[in-house]
Amino acid sequence: MPLSHRALAAVPLLFALGACKDEDPKPPPPAGPELSETPRWQVKADPPLKDECFGSSVALADFNGDGRKDLVVGSEPCRVNFVVAKHPGRVSFFAGEERFFSKQPVSALMTWTNTHPRTTGQWLRTVAGDVNGDAYADLLVSGRYGASIFLGGPDLGTLLAAPAFRVPGNGLFFQTALVDFNGDGLDDIISSVAGELSFYQATPGAEGGPFTLVHTRPGFSVSLQGDLNGDGADDLMLPSWEVENLQELYLGCKAGSPFACEGPLSAEPVRTFEASSARLTSDFNGDGHPEGFLIMANGVVNLHLSEPDGDLSPTPAWTLLDDPVFHGASAPIRVGDMDGDGERQDFVMSATGRLYFYSPTKGVSAELKPAWAWPRADALPANYEVYQRPTVAVPGDLDGDGFDDLVVATGAVGDTFNGAVGEVSIYGGGRLPKEPKDPPFLQPVRSCDLRLDPVNGKPDLTVDASTIGRTLNVVRKTFAADSCEVFEGCVMEPGERRLLRFSTSIQNLGRATALFPPIDSRPDLYVFDECHGHHHLKNFAGYELRDTRGQKVLTGRKQGFAVVDITSYCTDAAPSGFYDPMGISPGWADIYTFDVPCQWVDITGLADGTYTLRVGVDESDILEEESVHPNEVFVRMSLEGDKATVLP
Repeated sequence: MPLSHRALAAVPLLFALGACKDEDPKPPPPAGPELSETPRWQVKADPPLKDECFGSSVALADFNGDGRKDLVVGSEPCRVNFVVAKHPGRVSFFAGEERFFSKQPVSALMTWTNTHPRTTGQWLRTVAGDVNGDAYADLLVSGRYGASIFLGGPDLGTLLAAPAFRVPGNGLFFQTALVDFNGDGLDDIISSVAGELSFYQATPGAEGGPFTLVHTRPGFSVSLQGDLNGDGADDLMLPSWEVENLQELYLGCKAGSPFACEGPLSAEPVRTFEASSARLTSDFNGDGHPEGFLIMANGVVNLHLSEPDGDLSPTPAWTLLDDPVFHGASAPIRVGDMDGDGERQDFVMSATGRLYFYSPTKGVSAELKPAWAWPRADALPANYEVYQRPTVAVPGDLDGDGFDDLVVATGAVGDTFNGAVGEVSIYGGGRLPKEPKDPPFLQPVRSCDLRLDPVNGKPDLTVDASTIGRTLNVVRKTFAADSCEVFEGCVMEPGERRLLRFSTSIQNLGRATALFPPIDSRPDLYVFDECHGHHHLKNFAGYELRDTRGQKVLTGRKQGFAVVDITSYCTDAAPSGFYDPMGISPGWADIYTFDVPCQWVDITGLADGTYTLRVGVDESDILEEESVHPNEVFVRMSLEGDKATVLP
């Protein structure tokens, strides 16, 4: 389906007949600033701290009680060749100032008491809250190997000296969150460790400590919903323990609740939703009820508006599919009125590598498109090293210009290439720029006419040429002689190499799952990849460059792949599945992103010019396919120094 474009109304200039004037009148310039693409304030990763990836999370609150909000930023260990650096992670405070924040951080390394041999600061996240009711905001620091509470106080320099409470548990922590589940105005803790959700009630000043365990139940994750019924207690969405792809809404329980309670939650779910995840978000249609943001089992993202009785409409008002270049869309986050249109319905949605801004002045409908995005370009910029996932904090109007602003942290989500990355930026609100005219690209919402038949159908693999073209970029990196990239043949020799990187999106547009034979029955098909640390299909993909005569000028190594469902391309896709040992469901694609180790062609020494990049998959005919779609694609490109440009 072709992409809709936002029409711009033409405003004719009317000239009155009459007395002569020296020059034609000019329309007054628009008042106020434009929505900023360039940050108004920014701090970046400190290059000497090469094992720390800055910007894994961000939070805003007045931690020192001076009346100004402070900025707190998490740094987690960087990852190289799928190996996480042995680093505890860091938390940094940037004190609030009259305009924005200090750029001189007060920081501390984190400590963890977990006995797991791989304990690091991986997945480090920061969340602001109030756990004791004093004049200072408090801080939750959580990660894969623990979670701690730090109490606010007048001196930011001592705030991180020692935690007031460490969440009990050992091994892997899946999730830890702050939530007021009993409506007393204090934030409580929910933590998931080893398949069990533990609920800790805030009990400041109690003999037993600042938190008391009050309830446990099976579970790995929880989705915070806020106070949906207005009783002061926060409500929670939990995945059903018995039924796959069913989400259950539980109300928080406080003294005198009119419903039966089991610990801090209602004894039974008050609503259920058939989805792989569900979030009841803000009221967009003005009826006083929240809307439902549902991610379906087949990867389709739907926003359902509420009906007068509070139930969700069975028909989604708005549907989107992941962009394979910027995949993994989040739930909407309300950001006030950033564009100054008088409507406080603006929201943002994050994805891997991009943050989308929406301004639904006429409500949420199928025609809603993002009005802006950071970065604004629909393709990766030149010399882009690693995907960075945005997280946001909503500060209101920081600089007093009448437009709400946005704090955005972008931390690395892939393998870093040439050292630590990450930044925290403030983007200023303002009028939407007139250029570019077209909205940011979204994947067309369409059916692929798959006609699923898991019994008699066959898979049909192909490659998305658009994803290759939009991710093409050239970088340079120096490799040691003993690096796994040299050992695996990913580069021709050690030293500085020039690399053509791109993402490969392998689609299954057939009628059945692309299911690969088990390793034990077909060991000849697999090889253990030292760089990736797991088994790959041997010689599954082939990359080569051809000159203008169609002659091969460079052949990359045969790529091995471990394929899984990553992104859905079709509204009629099958539900996502996990296959032993690996597979791709119909309508889905596996994406080997450009920042995966060895996802490149070594073009060191190749002359500038025009070339064609060929990418083929299932090169060894492992699968019996429908063969409707080709197993190879060709992308014409020009190479000029360290810049690759896609050609028509």
